[in-house]
Amino acid sequence: MNKNTNSLGLYIACAMLLALSLPVVVALTVLNGTREKQISREMQTLVDEKSESLQHSLVLPVWSLDQAHMRALLQGAMLDSQVVSVEIRDPEEKIIIRQEEPLRRSGNLITRSVPLVMPQQERKLSLGSVQVVMSDAQLQQKLAADKRFQTLVLLAQAVVSLLIIGLLVYRRILAPIGKLTQATERIQHGHFDTRIVLPQHDEIGVLACHMDAMQTSLKALFDEQAAILRNIPAGVLFVRDGRIAFANGAAQTMLGWSTDQLEALPCAQIFQDPLQQAVYVTDKLAREQGAAGEIVLLKRGDGHSFPAELHCAMIDGASPGGQIWVIIDVSERLEAESRIDRLAFYDPVTELPNKTLFLDRLRRGLARQQSQGASIAVFYLEIHRADLSHGLVKADDADHLSKECARRLGACVSVDQTLARLDGEHFALGCEIRSEALADGIRFCEALAHRLTAALAEPQGVAVSFPYSLNIGINILRGQVQSAEEALMQAKLAMVQSLASGRNAFRFFDPAMQALASQRSALEVELREAVAQGQFVVYYQPQVTYEGQVVGAEALVRWMHPSKGMVSPAQFIAVAEQLGLMEEIGHLVLEAICCDLERWQRVGLAQDLVVAVNVSAQEFKVDHFVARFHETIRHHRLHSKAVKVELTESMMIEDVDEVIGKMNDLKSHAVSISLDDFGTGYSSLSYLGRFPIDQIKIDQSFVRQIQTDAATASIIRSIIMLGQSLGLSIIAEGVETEAQRDLLHAQGCTLYQGFWYGRPMPGEQFAALLQTPLPAS
Repeated sequence: MNKNTNSLGLYIACAMLLALSLPVVVALTVLNGTREKQISREMQTLVDEKSESLQHSLVLPVWSLDQAHMRALLQGAMLDSQVVSVEIRDPEEKIIIRQEEPLRRSGNLITRSVPLVMPQQERKLSLGSVQVVMSDAQLQQKLAADKRFQTLVLLAQAVVSLLIIGLLVYRRILAPIGKLTQATERIQHGHFDTRIVLPQHDEIGVLACHMDAMQTSLKALFDEQAAILRNIPAGVLFVRDGRIAFANGAAQTMLGWSTDQLEALPCAQIFQDPLQQAVYVTDKLAREQGAAGEIVLLKRGDGHSFPAELHCAMIDGASPGGQIWVIIDVSERLEAESRIDRLAFYDPVTELPNKTLFLDRLRRGLARQQSQGASIAVFYLEIHRADLSHGLVKADDADHLSKECARRLGACVSVDQTLARLDGEHFALGCEIRSEALADGIRFCEALAHRLTAALAEPQGVAVSFPYSLNIGINILRGQVQSAEEALMQAKLAMVQSLASGRNAFRFFDPAMQALASQRSALEVELREAVAQGQFVVYYQPQVTYEGQVVGAEALVRWMHPSKGMVSPAQFIAVAEQLGLMEEIGHLVLEAICCDLERWQRVGLAQDLVVAVNVSAQEFKVDHFVARFHETIRHHRLHSKAVKVELTESMMIEDVDEVIGKMNDLKSHAVSISLDDFGTGYSSLSYLGRFPIDQIKIDQSFVRQIQTDAATASIIRSIIMLGQSLGLSIIAEGVETEAQRDLLHAQGCTLYQGFWYGRPMPGEQFAALLQTPLPAS
């Protein structure tokens, strides 16, 4: 502070000295110039007077050649101390007489020569001339004395002015600035208690007032930030040059270190793997501003580790050594996600992969097949258990037997093969065939089928001796491009064919089994005609609160075939997707929904009704989907909240960023989004946390078993708790009994859809339902 203040004072002093010195120099220069000109004029006048006086006095003495008289006159002229010399010359410029004082030759010499003329009657007679030389030395001495006096006076005035101005500048500028500088140093060190008050009303006083207000605002801001850091549940670390500079209370609690232990602690010491995590993770996150947090293992003070989500950002881009870390303990979250994933991807009884996980792995295998050219075999297994069919085994033993079957089948499977339980007594097996020869592949599959059949042929040993039988369908995929679902379906067709050969039989898939291909072709033609002619109608299934109030409906498309009558979506949706017709079908459905809503609202119905429309992945991927969706609703003068979009989980895992972008576009138009068939696909906290959804719908496969299967009830409870923790609305589909509804209600589900409230119905019937609310029980 002193250095800066002294520098400013020095600058001001130099400026004042320069400003005051310049007028003094100019004044002295002007005065001296004026005085010198005055002296020059005075000397010229004196020389003129002296020479003219001698001119009149010397005419007669020179005429009469009276040298004594001439000398006397010259001596009289020399009495003037300013006269240096006087001489008289004849007409031929010869000196007649001369008087001179050499010691007077100093200063500026001024010479004047005048003619001596004797006037006569007709002409003037030239007698010669008299020359006078005078010196201004005396006047110059007086001028020098005047200069010294004037200089002293002006310098004294400048010094006095400098002192007065300097005092004013110090008191009004430098001293207040010094106080402001001291105040800023206090603020810099976090001291906000001292008021900044200056008893002056000029610009510096106004600046002091603003600085005082700024200090008050900063104090409030720092207090708020300190309160946030104290109370935020996430741990916050400020890191400078690889060391911890600050840790809030939550961070201290998570890490089990005190403030003194954490501050100045190297960051690497809080990581379970310091070399890998401290260098790679933090640098990666610091480079990727705004990126999702990285899951890392952190180490507590007692040496135990815990998983944490670490977010890292640069405090100041110009100072790369500073970072802010936000640490979130995700131990419970990962455990919950693991439980959800386990419930979603694994069979709860046998702990084998379920159908969802099997199809996912099969898709991956098909992708590798396209690049590597290997063959894949898909087995579809159906177990026939005579004990259960005759009612000889209790339910508890049935689960044990299912586990035993899974164990025996699993013993025949290698680690690079996938055995999955699809449902009930149906299993699937996927494996790669390393040989390129088809004959080798067939022999490999036959040997595996015999081992699987033999594994179940022995009695199970649970108080019964009925042997189990197994029918197997085998589909060998040799590079043909098809979906995982189609490959599994073909294996199932082969299994059905094996039933004709009795128990413990297997059959390879034969393309001839697809005799329905012609029917498929006809269906494709009819579907295109249906889209062109608008043969689709919309049915509505009510969505109801526990009290029986109809608050919404799910719109379900039906195909009114001109000759076959109503065609179920299950018979044409998959084909429509493969034909690329879902965009147009979806638009026809949305138009029908909007027309119905517009008509109902004109007569006072459905003012707050929300209709859910299912959007297929194919339709959702269209670039102009959101714009067309919003324009259709706006065209019918409906509020965007009147139509809700239902999306499935599986369509969200492809092109995640694009899906999130379109979902945000829908949300920007106030369109709500529901996640359909929740729990059957890829649901996880990481996805739910990223997707801007408003509602999750519990799949009917869970609702159907809520009364009979404890694992299913646990899944439903976990789904509801998960949705509630994320602030999402929960709706269950497939509610067919009052008991199911009550169990769902007890778990926290608030909306219901199913046959208990009504089957899908035409718009006219649904409009009538809106006028007659359903009873609460």
